[in-house]
Amino acid sequence: MPARFWDFYLREPVLTLLILGNLIFGAAALLLALTAVLLRLANDRKARRWGRLEAAWEPCGLDVVVGLDSPERMWALVAPKDRLHFLNFLLRFAKRVSGPERRVVDDLAAPYLDLVVRQLRFRAPERRARAVQTLSILGRRRYADRLLLALDDPSPLVAMVAARALARRESADFAGAILRRLHRFDQWRPSFLASMLAAIGPSVAPTLRLALADEQFSARARGVAADALRELHDYEAADVAAAILPRIAEREFLAATLNLLAHVGGVDHLPGIRGHARSLDPIIRARAIAALGFIGAAADIPLIVEAFYDASPWVALRAAEALGYAHATDALTALGRPGAPRADLARQQLGERPA
Repeated sequence: MPARFWDFYLREPVLTLLILGNLIFGAAALLLALTAVLLRLANDRKARRWGRLEAAWEPCGLDVVVGLDSPERMWALVAPKDRLHFLNFLLRFAKRVSGPERRVVDDLAAPYLDLVVRQLRFRAPERRARAVQTLSILGRRRYADRLLLALDDPSPLVAMVAARALARRESADFAGAILRRLHRFDQWRPSFLASMLAAIGPSVAPTLRLALADEQFSARARGVAADALRELHDYEAADVAAAILPRIAEREFLAATLNLLAHVGGVDHLPGIRGHARSLDPIIRARAIAALGFIGAAADIPLIVEAFYDASPWVALRAAEALGYAHATDALTALGRPGAPRADLARQQLGERPA
């Protein structure tokens, strides 16, 4: 046989190589298909086994949560090799309960969370992020120190998961730590970060006001604090914002502070806002004019009308909106006369201004 093959190869070398290549590729394809089938069968067996486990855990877990059974009974159903899967089961289970029952779920997870803590040392950032998320849901009370350390994880993904975990409703203890590390989250929009902090609730406002006034924080962090205070409608922040307004040089921070004053400021805060209505920066001019529309006095109408003719269309739009918010009907009517520059903009506000 080898001699016949060699003779055939000498007569038809190209054809021989093609046949050998097809045989090799065919064998490889068959091997891959067989591997896929075996993996599918193994996964199906694993899924059926996990289904049986969860079917046994579910009723016992419900009994433990409502106080009809003890946690020890539940733990007795968890084999050592199934501990991580049991935690995944509890992650889903935790979404269905709240209040005292939710704390019972945390207690059920407690004996197994050290397995998750070990994953914080894994090389893959995705695994570390998953571990942080699990600890934040099932062990936040017990592992708050680990979550704080995760804010300094080399991976921005892990740090953000930790920040979101720490910024939970009515838990303002960690807001300062998050603000001091906002430089880790440069790829996230400030509006997202502000909403994340505001979601904690009114209890975070004092911490945000301190950060807003503290020059040791970065301008970006202080701007995020201003945006979060605006979302919280924190009127106590107005005096802080007005006091720092003359010392702000960074555009984004200044714009955020003006926006905060527009929503929570009052008549006492108008002088600082007026000082920016003729800024060289159109973004700042627009924010200042918008603020005057929200909280300005009748004496501010001429300044807003002047801004209506600003070279920047963005400033002009904000001026028209400001006149609408200020209910300056006479001014808008005059600006909307036929043939006047930007008359359509003024007439639009006459038809759509807030009641």
